[in-house]
Order: sequence, then C-alpha cells, then structure tokens
Amino acid sequence: MKKFTFILLLILAFTEIADAQSFYSRRRDRTWMLSYGVGFSTYHGDLHDVFYDGMQSALGPSLGVGLRKKFGSQLSLRVDLNWYQIGGSDAENKQGFISGRLSNRDDTGDEDDRYIRNLNFRSRNLELSALAIFNLIPVDGSYTRRPVVNPYIMLGIGRSTNRPKTYLPGEEGNYTVNLWEYQTEEGAPVGSYPKSITVIPFGIGIRLKANQYIDILLEGGRRFTFTDYLDDVATYYPSKDEIIEWNGGVGSPSADVAVQIYDRSVEGGYTARQKGAIRGRENNDAYYIFSIKLEMYLPDNFLGELFSPSRRKPKFR
Repeated sequence: MKKFTFILLLILAFTEIADAQSFYSRRRDRTWMLSYGVGFSTYHGDLHDVFYDGMQSALGPSLGVGLRKKFGSQLSLRVDLNWYQIGGSDAENKQGFISGRLSNRDDTGDEDDRYIRNLNFRSRNLELSALAIFNLIPVDGSYTRRPVVNPYIMLGIGRSTNRPKTYLPGEEGNYTVNLWEYQTEEGAPVGSYPKSITVIPFGIGIRLKANQYIDILLEGGRRFTFTDYLDDVATYYPSKDEIIEWNGGVGSPSADVAVQIYDRSVEGGYTARQKGAIRGRENNDAYYIFSIKLEMYLPDNFLGELFSPSRRKPKFR
C-alpha cells in the first residue's frame, strides 16, 4: 500500500508540472488515457454464493493497469491487465439472512451441505481483456471540458489463467496443492482441465474529475465464464477406487494426495461421502473485481515519442 501511495503521488506531481504547458496544447483533445489501480476481488460458485454468503469471507486483493483510446464523445476502447485473487472455503461461509430463510438451515450450520463438504481453494490469476467503455454523458471537444462526474458502462471479452490450489489436511492456509494436477471428479480429467478460460467482463463505473489531467475511477464488474471449475467443484462424488485409478493407481503419490483432497468431510467429523452424492452444482462460476483507479490523460503524440528512433539514439553536443 505504501508503494501504491508513492506511485500516486508521483503521478499527481507529474501532472502539476505538466500543467505549465502552453495554452494551445491544452485546447487540443487527448484521446489516450493510462490507468492504474487497486481493489478487491471475490468469486461466485459452488464454495461461495455472493447473494447468500455476502463477500467478506471470499475477498482477495487485485491490481490492474489499463490503456484507453477515445473514439468519439461517448465510446472508447480499453485494454486491461489485472492480477487478482479469488477463493472460497466451506468452513468459513456464514449463513446470511436470505440463505437461511430459503433453505431452513439453523445457525449451527449442521444442515448446510457445504459446511459438511468442507472443501476450499485459492486461486491467483492474470486476466487480459479488451473493453468497450460507454460514457453516459457525452464529452464533446477537448478533454478539458469533460464533466466532473460521468458514469459509464463497460462490456468486453478476455482471457484469464485458472490456477486453483488447496492445502493438505493439517496444513491449513498453506496452499501448495495444484488442483489442476489431480482429477477429483469424472468431468475434469487432468489432461483437459481448463488452465486458462475465456471471460466476459460486464460492469459499471463512475469517473470523477480530480484535476486537469487526472480522473478517479470507481468501478466494479462481473466476469462471466464458461467453466464450472474455477473452484474444482462441479458435479458428484466419485468412489475412492475411481480417484485412485484416475490419479496413477495404488501406491502413486498423486493418488495419495487426491484421496486426501477430493472428500474432506471426514476432517470435520462427518462420514465419508458416497459415490454419486452431490459435490457441486452444474452451473458456470463467475468472479467480480471492484477497484479504485487513477486515470491520466496522455498527450496524443506519446506513442510516437515513445517509439521514435531519435529517442533511442545517443545525443552528442
């Protein structure tokens, strides 16, 4: 956080220096914007339902950088690179008001199948996306004439890594087991496990004018996916014999690990799940990223200056 604050101060200082440029350069529009920000991410799936459980137990940090190009008074395109962390734990889920009323569960969690299931995961990923940004208030003319507050909608497409991990019994918090290397359900063989996924980002934001060259962005968006394996949970429990067979056979180190992680109900003092028992829901998972960013308006010739041959040649006097 200290490093982030330092970077923000540097950017603000730079913009104050840049404010000394000529009057005519201020009148020219700036159509390239660079943004950087921090925030938090959460996930929606079999181990955590944001509508029932809230977000607190599944929050993770996120970092992002983006480059936006303006195309007219309302439309622009932005390329984003985000690092984010998501996770979920059956043991940490607390029943919210809605879930308790709908399922008739009591406050102890004894009737909560997820609590008995006792699965968990954590995933740290990189996401690259292209977004169409639509300002609700048109910005005509120079960027200096933009409104103080401008809401916007964003929609795009992207790719993200998918690296869920868990920990072995007795090693809580030590996420060293790569779930994509073990088959825990029939529908997710190791060879076809989705290690990268397509995402559809959709969200809203508010752009606040901080000064001549800087905006503050407050935005949040859901990432729709086409997989049910962000969390390694999707369908039904297999038998222990199937787990051993899928992961290298009797005596295989992989099989020994897989047996420990596919059914963790015994860790909570419950009986082992039987083959065919429900392990998850067959619905695609999703995740959310909420962030606060600084967006800086760049001179329109910054790309030419950046890649200009004269900048790479030594200058002699």
